[in-house]
Amino acid sequence: MALNPLPQGSARLTADFAAPTGPVLHGAAGSLYGVSEDGVPGDELLDAIDITTLAVKPDGGAQHPNGDASGAVAALKRNGSGLAFVYLQDLFAKWPYEDVGIDLYHEKLYEIVPPMLTPANAGRLVWVPFNEPDWIWYGLKENSPAKYDRFLADWITTVQLLRGLAPGVPVAGPNEAYYHPEFLPHFLRRARDTGTLPEWMAWHELSPQSLAEFRGHYAAYRGLERSLGIAPRRVNIDEYGNNRDLSVPGQLVQWAAMFEEAKVHADMAYWTAAGSYSGAAPQPNVPNGAWWFLKAYSGMTGQTVRVNPPHPNTVDTLQGLASFDAQRGSAQILVGGTVEDFTVTAEGLDPEYWTERVTATVHRIDWTGYEGAAGPPVPIAQVVSDPGRLEIPIDGPDRMAAYWITITPGEAALIGPPPWKGQWDAEAADITSGEITRHGHADDGNAFAASGEHDVSGLNMNGSAVVFQVHVPEAGSYDLAVFYAHMYGRGAEATEPQPAQQVLTVNGAERFVDYPSTMNWQHRSIVREAVTLRAGSNTVELSKSGAIGTARGEVALDKIELTERRSERTSYDPAFARPHGDGLVFDLYAAAEGYHRVEGAAAAVLAGPQNQDVPVDLTRPVFFHAGINRLRTGAVEGPLLVAPASGPRPIEVDAAEVTRTGGSCLVVNDFAHRGHVIGWNGRGATAAIEVETAAGPHALLVSYANDERGKGHEYNVDIVSRPCDIAVNGKDAGRYPMRGTWTWNDFWTYPVILDLDEGRNTIVFTNPDGPTAEFERFRIAPINP
Repeated sequence: MALNPLPQGSARLTADFAAPTGPVLHGAAGSLYGVSEDGVPGDELLDAIDITTLAVKPDGGAQHPNGDASGAVAALKRNGSGLAFVYLQDLFAKWPYEDVGIDLYHEKLYEIVPPMLTPANAGRLVWVPFNEPDWIWYGLKENSPAKYDRFLADWITTVQLLRGLAPGVPVAGPNEAYYHPEFLPHFLRRARDTGTLPEWMAWHELSPQSLAEFRGHYAAYRGLERSLGIAPRRVNIDEYGNNRDLSVPGQLVQWAAMFEEAKVHADMAYWTAAGSYSGAAPQPNVPNGAWWFLKAYSGMTGQTVRVNPPHPNTVDTLQGLASFDAQRGSAQILVGGTVEDFTVTAEGLDPEYWTERVTATVHRIDWTGYEGAAGPPVPIAQVVSDPGRLEIPIDGPDRMAAYWITITPGEAALIGPPPWKGQWDAEAADITSGEITRHGHADDGNAFAASGEHDVSGLNMNGSAVVFQVHVPEAGSYDLAVFYAHMYGRGAEATEPQPAQQVLTVNGAERFVDYPSTMNWQHRSIVREAVTLRAGSNTVELSKSGAIGTARGEVALDKIELTERRSERTSYDPAFARPHGDGLVFDLYAAAEGYHRVEGAAAAVLAGPQNQDVPVDLTRPVFFHAGINRLRTGAVEGPLLVAPASGPRPIEVDAAEVTRTGGSCLVVNDFAHRGHVIGWNGRGATAAIEVETAAGPHALLVSYANDERGKGHEYNVDIVSRPCDIAVNGKDAGRYPMRGTWTWNDFWTYPVILDLDEGRNTIVFTNPDGPTAEFERFRIAPINP
């Protein structure tokens, strides 16, 4: 029986649960510079990802202003057993690295390696002595014997040096920008004969064609090992994917499928800004669709099983991976990558284990751009069947989405039909004074993803407009999601980076819609507006001007989505929560900060943004900040049901109400709450607020802006996190990194949990090392009133 049965698809992907292929590795969940410093992203995002590897720079390296190894290791140690692959050449400032000669490079290694050999880093580091030597320093891609010999001589002496400086720390290499079949036999033979084989074999897969070629590369490499009598090395593809892949669940599933099949580790590439976990963490505690994909992937436990896609080794096609965990009583399948109808067939489900009936629930993990916040995967269909041959049809798939299928024994309670949803690409709308541009296709891999591979830009004339004719099934309230990009607020008439606007007109009714800045003109985000529509045809227009006036700035439009507004209550299945001791961890999402009711357990522990454990009574409302909130429970029998609730109004302190000392000052900012921010001149300045509260844990929401930048880079955006030290009633309450917000006129929220006393409390903000972020306001609310 199926809820809202879906037509049988012509393509078929088969998961054979009688053919295990080994323990789930989660190897594809790594990232290069995905952690910029300890706290960016926050543990609320990192905790749910099984990070086996991260790629970072040496402490103090000049290539980027962030990404130091020791900070990444500190985050890794709280969130699993992962390793930090240290790109040692990132000690240099230039890109490509300045060729100073091997002797000077070795002198620098003498300086930077020993300080990283701390007890805190023990067992967590892997040295990567060379990065892309196929074109940097050595030109190995020219396949010149002389260039081979130069690199191999330097490889031998460098590995010998590192093993002398840091006995027992593994080495990875040769780390070329692609799989290099001509060079690798020379490398492996010479390294074998000189005792300098790396413990880890590393290379990059940075082309869309890698989706077709990686399995061949991997097989060829293992064949080389066998032919040379070399014991199998562990493999890390320590850079993979293009901008078109990162943030896109339907692309990431294709990469994860082949890396998990090969049981290799792999790190998503670093093309944009550090600390965004390669496009999965829009803000330090806020997830997007890619994060939910990584969470679903990391939640696959037990053994992987054989998966047969219809077109293996093909770019941009249906691919998938599957797992079975006998102890947890669950099977999972992740699929995606196509717009064609398809069917997932689950074979080999043992009836003695699964009983007479099984329930498969299909969840859609949507693409929400690089910076658009996303809630949990949406359950869209169920199939109840005997376990002999379970057929799960998927009709009208979104190529940019992934589909997460959970299989449990018995007949589960049926889900209701999902909220109606429709989408319309901007390039297919009626466009006035705008330009259609193609992005993110397989022939232009490092362009950014766009729905339908196109967007509409140049909407900076007074007459510029994009008009969508939409059709909805019923009259009522809908959520309008506008996918857009807006680089630093620099529109046609802007004099400084600032948020932008458009006029939104729905069936003739106008209002302004505001757009926060994004990283660049293709780094897409989402703004959401509630709209009321009539049944049938409606007109939705986004324009530069209207009867209400002319909008500020300029945006590029990708698409709009309309989703039927339903109950705001969300169900979280305990079968797919994360085990924690004798209990579970639920990753609960809040679209906005505020109080929530949690049903399904009587008590729990709220693990705050900095891992403060706060016991909470779930018979009373609990304050959640926007983004992910981790709730640890004991064993529960049914789902947790979470919905917004009423609670006490937070205390709010505006920038103008703050007590300032030293070099802190009040600065006019038209985009700030009530028009001012706290600015900073020099070191040692402070800002202090005084609040009257009850005793107990409170949420502190720091609203801030930060647009400090590093020296600049050829393609990376070197944003700099400014630290802020917080003290409560004279006691240190921690140091918190305020990640860059793209401009000084865009404000993000950093959540902290503080223990406050009964009565008056003094909270002080400072950075003894220099300026901290600019603050517009502070809000304080009791966690569990």
